[in-house]
Amino acid sequence: MPATVRTLSISRSTSAFAIASVGPIALFLIALILTVQARGVPDNDYWTIFTSMAGSLDGLPTLSDLYVRGNEHIIAGAKLFYLLNFHLTGGDNVGLSVIVVAFSLVIALTLSCAFSLFARSRLEALVIGIAVSLFVFSPLAAHNFFLGMSGIAWIGANLFTVLAALAFWRSAEEDRPMGYVVAIVLAAIASQFYSTGLTALCAIGIQGFCADKTRRLGILLFAVGLAYVILIAVFQKVPEYHAARNFDPTEIALFCLTFIGGGIVTTEANAIPLGAIGIGAAVLIVGFCLFRPGESRYRAAFWIAIMAYAVMSSGLAAIGRGNMGGDQAALSSRYATLPALFWIGLFGAAACLIWRVDFNRRLSIAIFALAVALLVMNGTPRVMDALARAEGKDFATLELSLGVKDPDLMQYVTSTGFQYYAVEDDLRKAKHVPFNGRDFGCPALGAQVAVSDKPVSLTGYIDIVSQTQDPRWARVFGWAADQLGEHPPLLNNGLLSTYRCIAFLDGNGTVVGLGLGGFHRADVAKALGRTRDDYGWSGYIDLQRLNSAPRRIYAVLLTSSGWTRLPEPEIGFQF
Repeated sequence: MPATVRTLSISRSTSAFAIASVGPIALFLIALILTVQARGVPDNDYWTIFTSMAGSLDGLPTLSDLYVRGNEHIIAGAKLFYLLNFHLTGGDNVGLSVIVVAFSLVIALTLSCAFSLFARSRLEALVIGIAVSLFVFSPLAAHNFFLGMSGIAWIGANLFTVLAALAFWRSAEEDRPMGYVVAIVLAAIASQFYSTGLTALCAIGIQGFCADKTRRLGILLFAVGLAYVILIAVFQKVPEYHAARNFDPTEIALFCLTFIGGGIVTTEANAIPLGAIGIGAAVLIVGFCLFRPGESRYRAAFWIAIMAYAVMSSGLAAIGRGNMGGDQAALSSRYATLPALFWIGLFGAAACLIWRVDFNRRLSIAIFALAVALLVMNGTPRVMDALARAEGKDFATLELSLGVKDPDLMQYVTSTGFQYYAVEDDLRKAKHVPFNGRDFGCPALGAQVAVSDKPVSLTGYIDIVSQTQDPRWARVFGWAADQLGEHPPLLNNGLLSTYRCIAFLDGNGTVVGLGLGGFHRADVAKALGRTRDDYGWSGYIDLQRLNSAPRRIYAVLLTSSGWTRLPEPEIGFQF
């Protein structure tokens, strides 16, 4: 290997890597703070997947349990992490999200450090690390970070693909044949997380093809990887509730362009031309890298593999989901980490060609930073939507642990409530969230509560008591504020957005219902003349614990004086 290559790869690496690592670590901490708010019951397909995991909760999983597919996907690797999370957190969604954030940290560190080889100053290394990390922790991909079960599958496949490409690169550059074996094993692991990982072996095959020394191995790996994809596709059973596969070449092409452009923008009109520009630039850069001999051949091949993985995954998505929402489906939040990898790979491959010329290098970094700015601007609304949904997670966890059955709760859990209720008995037996005894600071239903008679500055009301579809439970809404303080009295931790319990008592001081604070009430904020609006609370009362109509309740919350009653009188209702 030429001395210049080894010098570029090794000299200055320690300081450059350290500076480039600032971005990944900072984004990791921010992502942790945000996603920890999605604590509580997991989401969506987790409940159907749980059926195949129930028999493995008290021991080692069997292969038959691991290879029961999620929809049509092999997710054996993801299931192992679901089981790990059950043993660590009782199955809490926050554990799943933390795993996803940890996966993303490894990806961001790997790509930032690889990219930092092109930096000629500390500032360049810092900007590169931040830019790469914002793509990896893409706000457009909020779905995968807040719905941890999804992120473990998608980002787990991304992680092992990136590590496979890294192992292949280091093996080629340092003449370590065993590294190729490691790369193949990592690519095989990627294929066990989700269907996108099926293309990992093909990706490192393309990587091998880019250099003379590894070209034969690359062709072999690509052929084996393609045969594996075809084999899985032939024996893969498309669920009856999914549309048939789409093989229309025009529709596939438009889907792929939208998919790639969707790594930065959120509208089809902008994504298609942006995707076309990205694919066109990639073709030109790959051509230069293949036909231009130089010391950066192995590094360029690494970035080409990252791009190839994303593009091939877009093709699989186009075939499998093109008939389920059309090109607009390509902009789904759950896909966004894949086109993000494409754009990182594109800028990485471009840097291999221009890194020696200061102006060109700085210009490419500036364009990369501009793309990141667009990404953040377009992705922030998705994060805000995810945070808004996450605010109800604790509430749903508390109420489901009581046995409340109300479709309104499912907006925080799954769009198909029957999937959760189908496994609720198994969750209860295994003490899986929401039945793991999480302490919200609430008294037990039926307990007697001593109410303080000390004067306090509380104000608030029970606004509504309404019926639910379950005749046993009624929903209660209201608000509470402290006339002497800006913070809501039910706020427990402002950074993590945790809230205290509110209890509902009958005339005898018996707890007949429970709820949590944290609901937004703009009308209350306006009336109080305050900027924050999280003074609302919501809960449920067990009608079986109340006498026949007219029923009467009042609300109490925990203060420094003990359980304290809201100043309003009891409220009555007739149903």
